[in-house]
Amino acid sequence: MHPALVPSRAWQKGREGCVAEAVQPAREIRPGDLVLLGLCNEVGVVANGGRPGAAEGPAAFRTAFGRLPLRVLRGRRLLDAGDIPADAPYEAFLEGAEAVVSAAIRAGATPIILGGGHDCSYGVWRGLAAISETAVLAVDAHLDVRPTHAPSSGNPFFRMIEAGLRGADLAQVGLQRFANSEEHETWLRLKGASLQFLEPGREGRALEAAQGALEAFSSKGRRILATFDLDAIRAADAPGVSALAPWGLDAGTALAIAQACGACPAVAAFDLMELAPPLDRDGQTAKLAAYLAAAFLEGLASRPS
Repeated sequence: MHPALVPSRAWQKGREGCVAEAVQPAREIRPGDLVLLGLCNEVGVVANGGRPGAAEGPAAFRTAFGRLPLRVLRGRRLLDAGDIPADAPYEAFLEGAEAVVSAAIRAGATPIILGGGHDCSYGVWRGLAAISETAVLAVDAHLDVRPTHAPSSGNPFFRMIEAGLRGADLAQVGLQRFANSEEHETWLRLKGASLQFLEPGREGRALEAAQGALEAFSSKGRRILATFDLDAIRAADAPGVSALAPWGLDAGTALAIAQACGACPAVAAFDLMELAPPLDRDGQTAKLAAYLAAAFLEGLASRPS
């Protein structure tokens, strides 16, 4: 699908009947398939002052997801498109994501993209935008609208809007005012974006905001990218991320949002970004990322046939 792609060797079989036993190469994609792609990029994370390690995220995700019971696939074929490796040119991550996502969606499959820095989500969005009008639901502690086109994990939504995403078609949940500038918030509000900031003791409202955004975008006929930056989740539940969050969403709320995204027929692509295994504790964050993907698939299985 893209010349920079290389096969992944990260799958490790666990007990009998685990997901790793079902993985197939992404050759002929069929309707209903799941297509995984790893983006081993941390150039933008480092440029933005984040902690290195996200380049190892796709491998750690596959190891954790591969050990889950086969039942989480709900009878779907799991195809692995491989990785864009860490030594690839920066633009290859964006081009590769765009190519794989657009090919999967055109074939009636669901792409699940593994990062890597959150700037890679710009490439994922380009894959959707090449096909139809899009909307984005972002679960993130940060607004990520630094006004630069250079590599930066802090600019994916700025680049999307600059490339044509309407501000009214962007919703961000799980945001933290302690971690964002007033200037970036003002810029996004003027663009018409929907912003849900966390309040102590009311973190569960992020689920309500996410569900409302999914319904609103669906009613407008948009194809939706659901993008998760794992730093939206508190460090107690997700320590292995590029930007540690002492406060944030709890794991249960994050799982409920992922399931809601899967259940929404308009969600066409799902990504998980900024898993940093060298910073993880006992593989906890990698396992949570695997659970988020499983929750998304649980929602996917509930869609009307």
